[in-house]
Amino acid sequence: MLDEIFELVFDVILEFVPTVILKILLLLVGLAGVAVGVPLLADSPLVGGALTALGAAAVIGVLASWVL
Repeated sequence: MLDEIFELVFDVILEFVPTVILKILLLLVGLAGVAVGVPLLADSPLVGGALTALGAAAVIGVLASWVL
């Protein structure tokens, strides 16, 4: 039942919000992840590396979806 509610809410959000807006939000989140992750590399390489890698993957994924 909980998964049906989640699916309904997710479908409503995707229906009303254009894909371009979602891609822009993901691009901004990815850039923020990289911006936070890179300075953390000196203090905590594991956390900084993870944030940098996830942020870079988000940015590259959005840019690839726009190009292709």
